[in-house]
Amino acid sequence: MASIDDVYKKFGIAAEAAQLLETELSTLLLGIRGLEQGWHISPDPKAGQKVLAEIDSQTLGAVLKRLRETVQFDDQISEKLASALRARNRLMHGFYERHNFKMQADEGRDAVVADLEILHAKLFAAWQLAGVMSHLVVQAVVDQQAKHEPGPA
Repeated sequence: MASIDDVYKKFGIAAEAAQLLETELSTLLLGIRGLEQGWHISPDPKAGQKVLAEIDSQTLGAVLKRLRETVQFDDQISEKLASALRARNRLMHGFYERHNFKMQADEGRDAVVADLEILHAKLFAAWQLAGVMSHLVVQAVVDQQAKHEPGPA
């Protein structure tokens, strides 16, 4: 049976996954913007800082919208990201309010932990997916740099 500490621990683990996802998607969007602008060939730190500040000021939903404007996702990826957004919003907006009375009983806390495990799984899977996408952008940058580096003399 789950204790109140188990609930708080699992909430923290799920919240960490949500933040990791937000960070990875923000990094992905910044990387795409940098690749589009050629910052890997001709760095522009001020422009990069401005774009990063804009991204950091946005909600996860807004970051996903901007990504969808730039990257075409297949239905499976779109659904995984949308599911993660819903999971993040359920976690961060009113989670304890919805589970208020369940927290008072052993069986209720077990149900709360089970809900948190589902939310965590969705967030973690989306974070892993975002990591793969970020890796692809990094690889594109490396490939572009290799094209612009002078060869051996």
